[in-house]
Amino acid sequence: MKRDETTDNRRILVIDDNQSIHEDFRKILAPPKDSDSLDQARVALFGEPPSVLPQKHYELDFTDQGQKGLGLLQSAQQEGVPYAMAFVDMRMPPGWDGLETIEHLWYVDPDLEIVICTAYSDYPWEDVSRRIGSTDKLLILLKPFNSIEVVQLAHSLTKKWNLTRSVKRQIESLAFGVSQRTAEWHDANDRLQEHIARRIAETMKDQPMDAAAAAFREKEEFLAIMSHEILTPINELIGKASLLFDSPLNPGQREHATTIQRCAQDLLALHNDMYEFMAGRAHGTRAGGRP
Repeated sequence: MKRDETTDNRRILVIDDNQSIHEDFRKILAPPKDSDSLDQARVALFGEPPSVLPQKHYELDFTDQGQKGLGLLQSAQQEGVPYAMAFVDMRMPPGWDGLETIEHLWYVDPDLEIVICTAYSDYPWEDVSRRIGSTDKLLILLKPFNSIEVVQLAHSLTKKWNLTRSVKRQIESLAFGVSQRTAEWHDANDRLQEHIARRIAETMKDQPMDAAAAAFREKEEFLAIMSHEILTPINELIGKASLLFDSPLNPGQREHATTIQRCAQDLLALHNDMYEFMAGRAHGTRAGGRP
């Protein structure tokens, strides 16, 4: 079933061939409901510090191989409940290693935030960067890790995923609105030109030159009003597009923003061409009679 878009996505996929690691992640990110009371009892009886618990509720899924993790990711995508992030172990014999697993995961879901769990001896960071490329969606968690690191990564990366998805939806909505408004303006422009041509033909048909000149003056006033009404939303679109470029955008979002800006500039050019054409027709009529 598709996830409710109004709530934050905190689904996390853990891919590690060590079952004890699964239990560690479960204790850190999805502790039992009575863990808080147990912590308080430890403090009261033994003076032990309370364990670090996440402030948010996370939905965890576990698997021991990269191929199985890919299957879970594909199912989540098809059901409309994508994962926000994944913890991926570097060494998972006999199947894919962590890097090959990440390549397959990102092929299906390029937006997935990933933390790769590795020891110093697994892969040098230079080799990881050369194979995966430069990306802000991959972080390294060195073994042995502690609960504070896990909680901070889960909180930061799921929040980042949700913010990115929110910006993406806003840009897509704005792009759709621009496309729809562009089509409406093209249609309105066609109707306007047809209406003006019909009015000119009717006015020029049986009226003397003075009446025709008055009709063109009326047309100029009409054009001035229409120009103002069209320019106002166009200038607003151009201004909004400029504001988008001042915010942090990933390459896909920047491409959407560029499309919005280009559409707005095309609309402005269309308006200017139309206005110059109609103004030229009116000037020609005043100077030399019928066009």
